[in-house]
Amino acid sequence: MDNNDSDEKNTAQSLNQAKKVQAKQKKRGYSDFFAWPVDRQLEEWAIVDSLKESLEKADAGFFNSLVARGQGNDPPDCEAMLFEGGRLGIEVTELVDPVAIMAHKNGDSAQPAQWNEIKLVKSISQRLEVKDASTNIKGGPYERYILVIHTDEPALSFDYTHSILSEYIFNYCALINRAFLLMSYDEKYRCCPFIELNIKVRTLSK
Repeated sequence: MDNNDSDEKNTAQSLNQAKKVQAKQKKRGYSDFFAWPVDRQLEEWAIVDSLKESLEKADAGFFNSLVARGQGNDPPDCEAMLFEGGRLGIEVTELVDPVAIMAHKNGDSAQPAQWNEIKLVKSISQRLEVKDASTNIKGGPYERYILVIHTDEPALSFDYTHSILSEYIFNYCALINRAFLLMSYDEKYRCCPFIELNIKVRTLSK
């Protein structure tokens, strides 16, 4: 077993231990399927590992040997090895309505946030723009750099979201090569379904 596989196994063992603690931790109570109050580093690793499992289930896997880079060594949050060789940088971010979180904390939990097409596209575009603008990338060099946007918004089912995003093209990305929206567990699909976003990658003109 090489060092990367060993690191991935150790992280998985730490994740299992954290699950026992997580049950005792207080979550925010809204859109928190992916939340790990006990350890942000493990949270990011677990999110990417969920994407990895879903990709493999769809016969679309392209990386292994996943490790978390740890606080102070980001961005990116995680890195892995591409099947064809080379290192993969992986940044993680969340799609959530902050107003709904505050309303829930203030005791108003009757209605989840509403998401129409305009709000969804605008919010994802903002996440892409922020993460694509990173200039202090650590580690590497990375052959590829991806963004994983995770969400547990109650109104964003996979079927509804896919119908909006399957044809939409996001312009432009210079750092990010591929981007995925990862949904919380869906019993219909028996996994955390994902949508690969259609992004145009900016290339330098000669």
